Amino acid sequence: MLASRGASAYFTYLVGSGKGASVVEDLGAEIQALGDCLSLGTIAPSSAADLLHDITSITDEVLLIDASTYDERDWKLLDIRRSSLGRDGVMIFVTTPESFAKLMQTAPNLASWLGGFVFSHENEAAHIEEQRSQRLEALRAWAGKGDDEVVRAAEQGTLPRDPEYAEWLVLLGRGDLLDG
Repeated sequence: MLASRGASAYFTYLVGSGKGASVVEDLGAEIQALGDCLSLGTIAPSSAADLLHDITSITDEVLLIDASTYDERDWKLLDIRRSSLGRDGVMIFVTTPESFAKLMQTAPNLASWLGGFVFSHENEAAHIEEQRSQRLEALRAWAGKGDDEVVRAAEQGTLPRDPEYAEWLVLLGRGDLLDG
């Protein structure tokens, strides 16, 4: 984003349904963590018409727009009035894959602006859980043991001191069984 200073840049950030506001808040916090070097604005206009009205008074270098509820009508209006979106700085449209698909189908000119830089918000909790599950499977295969067997051995004080077993207990939420 710093490289986009003084220029116009348009990005799309895809989020799950109902996640627009929270992702805009999270992105805003991440951008602000860069320091005071960027001015940040966030808006959640309920329609494209509201966005076109509100954008005229916004001068922030980075503008996060919650467009997660936009439908065909909104994207068509923005396509027709896309020159009204022109401004120096970075605009990030946060929307859903479904809404973005409507944009790509009904707003070809706007799609040329927003379709080039599309990012997707991953559900970190689901990703972490997947990694946790994969690691537990690998530990089970490595030891040829099940979770209950490892917990029981730890409770009885017979668990080998290999670091893999400590990791295993922590991944199971049983770090309390580790010796101090």
